[in-house]
Amino acid sequence: DNFLVQGTLTKEGIKALHNTASADSVVTKTGTSRIDGKQVVYVRTENRSDWGTYDNGNAQIRISKGNWDSEAMVAVSFKKNGNVAYYDPISDIYANFATYNDNEWVLLEIEWRSSDKTARYKINSGAWTDWKSFRGAGSYTDFDTVGFDFILGGISGVYFDMLH
Repeated sequence: DNFLVQGTLTKEGIKALHNTASADSVVTKTGTSRIDGKQVVYVRTENRSDWGTYDNGNAQIRISKGNWDSEAMVAVSFKKNGNVAYYDPISDIYANFATYNDNEWVLLEIEWRSSDKTARYKINSGAWTDWKSFRGAGSYTDFDTVGFDFILGGISGVYFDMLH
C-alpha cells in the first residue's frame, strides 16, 4: 500500500504523491493480478491554467498489465480545460465524461470486467458511464499495475492519493 516514488515526486500526508512542473515522471505500483476489479484514487490539481495544452490531458491514471505502455489498459486523463476523459480505443481519443475543479479533491473510480473486456468510470457521486471497450482488449488477461503521470507545465502540479 505504498507507492514507489521517482524523480521529483514527494509525498503529501501518508499516501499521496505530488508531481510538480519540474519533471514529467511516471510512477507505477504493481499489485495482485485481477481479471475483474476496481481502482479508486483521489486527484487534486493545482494551477491548471498554467498547464501546457495536451489533447490527451496532463494528469493521467492507468490500470494496466506490467508497465505504463502495456498493450491492454484502461486510462483516465484530467485535462487543462476541466474535463475528465477515458481512453476510447474505437475512436482513438480521450472521450470526456465529467468535469472537475482545480484545488478540489476529486474521487475517481474505475471498474473493469473480463466477461466482455470493458470498463466504466465515475467521478465523485456522479453516475457511472456505460461499459466501454478498453485498449488492447484482444490481448487482455488481467491487470496488475496502477500508474500515475503528469506532463509538466509552468507552476502547476497534481496530487494523487489513495486514502484522502
